[in-house]
Amino acid sequence: MVRIIALVRILMEGGSQTIYQLAARFKTRRETIYRDLRALQDAGIPVIGDESGRLSRPRIDPAFRKLLPPVPLNAEEVAALLWAVKRTGGRQPFRTALSAALAKLQALVPAKEGRLAMALEGAIGGWDRGVKDYAGLEGVILQLVKAIVQRRRCLVEYHAPRRDKPSRFPYDPYRLFSVHGGLYCIGQVSAYGGTTTLAVDRIRAIEETSDTFAVDPAFDWKRYETEAFGVIWEKPKKVVVRFSADQAPYIREREWHPTQKIRTLRDGRVELTFRAGGAFEIIRWVMSWGSAAHLIQPKSLRRQVAEGLQAASRLYR
Repeated sequence: MVRIIALVRILMEGGSQTIYQLAARFKTRRETIYRDLRALQDAGIPVIGDESGRLSRPRIDPAFRKLLPPVPLNAEEVAALLWAVKRTGGRQPFRTALSAALAKLQALVPAKEGRLAMALEGAIGGWDRGVKDYAGLEGVILQLVKAIVQRRRCLVEYHAPRRDKPSRFPYDPYRLFSVHGGLYCIGQVSAYGGTTTLAVDRIRAIEETSDTFAVDPAFDWKRYETEAFGVIWEKPKKVVVRFSADQAPYIREREWHPTQKIRTLRDGRVELTFRAGGAFEIIRWVMSWGSAAHLIQPKSLRRQVAEGLQAASRLYR
């Protein structure tokens, strides 16, 4: 990505370096530079060559810059765009499109900000673990967005976990949302009523129908967002968890739920209280802390955590 951004800057500044010189400058092969040039052409940037059309001395058509509207992006805005690209991992949807869009914007920003963006490319990094692969699902996502906006019922082919084969059913999509790096769609299966959440990566096929739908008046997105601990919505309960003193700083510095309250105990432990639903996700989260977390209430979840820890302990005997 940094090479393409730098290449755009060089070509926009009217440089007449040869393919050999560009390859030497970026410490790569000529074939790689040709591939980058084709990618820029595919993105709509008019890279031209000599009178015969050969790209031995590539440059950007001078008329292209005159046709561009001014885009007065400042350094902070350029950094924000680059941050968005860097935070979009290779398995996330639209990574290629986002990179191409940034390359186009690089052609519009002032030289100073453009150089800053190239410097930031090498200063920002990060990674996620346990992520799903959404690359190649852009078509499904765009169809869902279109159906949500136009209120169009869809026929969805969905492969649920623990099912041997996908099932096919009508689905009214209400909203796409992302939780912990996973992408989901909440809507309604018209045959059953009530809301149903689908994992986007498990959608095998989607077809928009001519039927329209109305969103259930009982559906309240803000309530769903506030009351769910994760993806699953269930009737919220008061949850109280006590954490050991050595883990107290890590608990205080994060928001675990919008309704949370944190109280420091005399012995240095902290007590986290929130109101949420989604028993499975709450239990799994508490157990992930091992002996550092002590679930106080509700009693029903406390019992399930105890049983889960006992079962886990037996695996290591």
